[in-house]
Amino acid sequence: MMLELLTAIRFEKVMGSGRTQPCLLVCENEAGEEVEVVTKMRSHPQIMPGGLLAEAVASLLALDLDLPVQTPYRIAIEKAFAATVPDAALRTVIQKSEGLNFGCAKWAPGYTIWPRDKTPSRDMKQGLMEVFAFDGLIQNPDRRQTNPNCAFLGNNLLIFDHESAFSHFLSIRPVAPWDAGGLAFLKDHIFCQALRGGNLALDRFQGALEAIDEPRLDAYIAAVPAEWNGQTTTGQKIKTYLTGCIANFQRIRLQLETLL
Repeated sequence: MMLELLTAIRFEKVMGSGRTQPCLLVCENEAGEEVEVVTKMRSHPQIMPGGLLAEAVASLLALDLDLPVQTPYRIAIEKAFAATVPDAALRTVIQKSEGLNFGCAKWAPGYTIWPRDKTPSRDMKQGLMEVFAFDGLIQNPDRRQTNPNCAFLGNNLLIFDHESAFSHFLSIRPVAPWDAGGLAFLKDHIFCQALRGGNLALDRFQGALEAIDEPRLDAYIAAVPAEWNGQTTTGQKIKTYLTGCIANFQRIRLQLETLL
């Protein structure tokens, strides 16, 4: 299974001040081993419809593209566990989220949120380019100066929080990323200024993307619990969209270059 199943056994804390209140949980895998996981509750009122589906597919795609994301999981919340959460309001949300939720492995110690004024080293530029292209590909407008959703340790990047991926499905008149204007939102991307004036070296990224075939996309969708689908953001829509992106990535590269 592409999304391993873990069972929540201990509540640790709410992570940061994010609107969706991701929670650090200690979970147990089928072998009885404990894993620390940052979990989003599917019944939280601030979770976008289809947001966990978008988050899961974006994470699986990122892994296949060898991008720096944490391992994603399905997190089983059981009634007895939910009752142990100390905060009453959050306990209610977790009780409503009984069943399967989305989680990813906790970061290793030492990572720092990407600061607004950070100048990346030359050795980081390749990673920045690929994250920039990835966010264009998945139509993720949510990695920007005020909300970086990116951390670093030395020259190592870590990207997270892809609930807003495939946001163009919510648009009245969506524009494909290979068409003019389809990537205009990337002007606000946290790495746009750092990459401006440089060459987009995306051959490795493109090769990895073009190696993803229809059965692999089907496997992404099959791995995601059906209840994570939204009315607008669905597995089939994501598959059709990504198929088009793979076929048209050379045109997407040209659109990326016009931004830089």
